[in-house]
Amino acid sequence: MTNEVVIRSFTAPDGAEIKYVDEGQGVPFLFIYGMGSSVTSQDLFIKFMREHCRMIVFDQRGYGFTKAQGEIGVHQSARDAKALMEYLGIDKYILMGYSMGAAVVFSYVQQFGTGNLIKVLTGDMSPKLINEGDWKLGLYQGHYTREMYEEDLNIIKNDYERYALYLTEQLLYKHNPEDPREPYNSKEEIKARIESGEHNPLIRDALYNGMVYISDEQIGCMTDYWITMASADFREVLKKIDVPTAIIYANPGSGYQPATAEFMASQIPDAILCPADGCTHMLAAEKNDLYKKYITDFCGF
Repeated sequence: MTNEVVIRSFTAPDGAEIKYVDEGQGVPFLFIYGMGSSVTSQDLFIKFMREHCRMIVFDQRGYGFTKAQGEIGVHQSARDAKALMEYLGIDKYILMGYSMGAAVVFSYVQQFGTGNLIKVLTGDMSPKLINEGDWKLGLYQGHYTREMYEEDLNIIKNDYERYALYLTEQLLYKHNPEDPREPYNSKEEIKARIESGEHNPLIRDALYNGMVYISDEQIGCMTDYWITMASADFREVLKKIDVPTAIIYANPGSGYQPATAEFMASQIPDAILCPADGCTHMLAAEKNDLYKKYITDFCGF
C-alpha cells in the first residue's frame, strides 16, 4: 500500500461526479465529515483507519475535490452516501458522521432506514439546532434561537465572513450552557477576540481555511448546508436508529452540551456515551488519541 490515499470518482444518479477514497481492507467504515472539511483535511485520520478497516470517505458537493453540482445540502449528502456504497457493491457497513456529518447520518436513517448499517457513530451534534419551545439542547448550548437563525441567513447573504468568524469563535472556546455568549459584533471585533484568546492556533487556522476564507462558490455551498442542517428536526429519527450506536461528545463543549448527548442516548435504543472531557466541539483534534480509541474500541477493530 502506498502512503498517499488515492482519489477516485463515481457518478451519482443525478449525474454529479463525486470524489472519494476507498482505503484498507476489512469491515467497511463510511465516514461523513463536518462543515468546511474535506478528504484532504481528514488525511491523517484516513491513514490511521485504513490500518483497521476498509475506510471510505467522499467529498461532499462543493467541498474538496467534488465540484458544486446539483442539489447541495445534508439530505443530498445522505443520498450520495447511499449511492456510493451501492456503487461499491457494499451491502453492510458502519456509518459515522461528525458534526454536520452526523446530521447527514440522521438524514440517511430518515430516508433509508438502518437495513444496511452494522453500527452507527455520531460526533458532537444535536438532532435539532434551533432552540425553541421546550427544546434547549440545540446549537450554542441552548442559546441559538430562531431569531438568531433568521438573522444569520441575512448576514450570510450580505457579509458571510462575519457570520463564519462568529461561528468559528463559538466552536473554539469551551462553554457551559449558563455562560453568556459573546456579542455578534463587527467581523474585525470578532476576529480580534478570536486571535487574542487562548486556543490551539492550528485548529483556529483550520477553521479559517475551511469555513471563513473561502471562494464565492464555496460560500454558496456553505449556505445550502447551513440551511438544510439548521432547519431540520431529526429528534424523531433517533428512535429509528436500531443498531448499536456510539455518541462521542465534548464536555463541557462549545457548540453543544453533554445534556444533548444524554438526550440522544435516551432516544436511541442501543446507545453508549463516549465523553471527551475538557474539550470543545473540536474534540477530534484536541483529544485525538481518545477519539480514535472510542471509534476502534466500539467498532471492534
